[in-house]
Amino acid sequence: MWHRYACLIVAANVAGAATASAASPDTPCGKHDAGAAGNVALPAMSIKTALYGVAVSGRLLKVDLDGGKTTILSDHGFESMPSLRASADGRWLSYSGVLKTGNKTQYWLYDRRRHSEQLVYEHPAWGGGIPAFSPDSRYLAIGAAYDSRWGGASGDGLFLFDTQTSRLLPVKLPPGISGRQAWPSTSWSRDGTLLLLARGLLPDARFSYVGYHPASTRSSMLSGQYDAQEHRYTFKRGNKTIPAADEGVPRSDIAHESGWSPGRQWHAYFDQRQDSRPYQLLVADKAGAIRPVAVGGYSQCEGYTLNIIGWFDERHLLYRSGMTTYRVFDAETGNTADLPGEDDMPLSFTW
Repeated sequence: MWHRYACLIVAANVAGAATASAASPDTPCGKHDAGAAGNVALPAMSIKTALYGVAVSGRLLKVDLDGGKTTILSDHGFESMPSLRASADGRWLSYSGVLKTGNKTQYWLYDRRRHSEQLVYEHPAWGGGIPAFSPDSRYLAIGAAYDSRWGGASGDGLFLFDTQTSRLLPVKLPPGISGRQAWPSTSWSRDGTLLLLARGLLPDARFSYVGYHPASTRSSMLSGQYDAQEHRYTFKRGNKTIPAADEGVPRSDIAHESGWSPGRQWHAYFDQRQDSRPYQLLVADKAGAIRPVAVGGYSQCEGYTLNIIGWFDERHLLYRSGMTTYRVFDAETGNTADLPGEDDMPLSFTW
């Protein structure tokens, strides 16, 4: 079983009751009952989906759910778990972090189609941000702000890596704005035409908002503000808000209130999830037949103990139980299976 961010294959009986018990508000973090183990071996599930993720060791891993095999795709000696981002078309994985030597931050790009990787950029340790893919998956935006620990070294700036040409392109900023200053936000407009940049200048926390147009290589000043509810910056041109693209965070890191299977045969949702009272995670078919999946509660340190992550395919629903256990519900067979693995398993993953 996965010991840190464990993934467990779980399926509900057609008429069976949920097996996971709810946590009380006073339950210690990560100590609520995660439910019973699976009743079949993983190969019997025939899940064809593969997981791609990063582990606490800094490795990039692939986990084949069909047989439980874990493959190390990359190990560049990162100091800790690197950041992970996935392109919208699913082809590219960006992972970056500080090396164990402590002298460099590296940005790598893995091609799932060709099963190859390449070093995109590097600079002295610290001062780096999390890269962001354009909605069309062509560009990867990289921002590196100068850090005083660099000494006299260089490497700061804003860049776009073009996945079509494998070229690293500098981003031109408006006059008077230096790439050396911090860029806490690097994102894209939903239509992919603008790279959106928010720059914070200390100590008075003044912000500048910039839009960069890759097609023309021109940039322009925008207005904006930080949206505390969405935990991201919003950008405006005049009085019109610029719709933002998804950030491409790993699927394991996103929780949903509900979710349909790809062919909309099944719908997963929560029944009366509010306050600290126990609630149920349920799935319903198109005819309205309901099947219980698990019972959750509320923990003061974990929040809601059940979260919907997404569907692997038309049958298998992935959800998170507590902070460290992931489970998949088989909506057709009612079988359950533990996902075997080692301690060095993905903590953040996508598929």
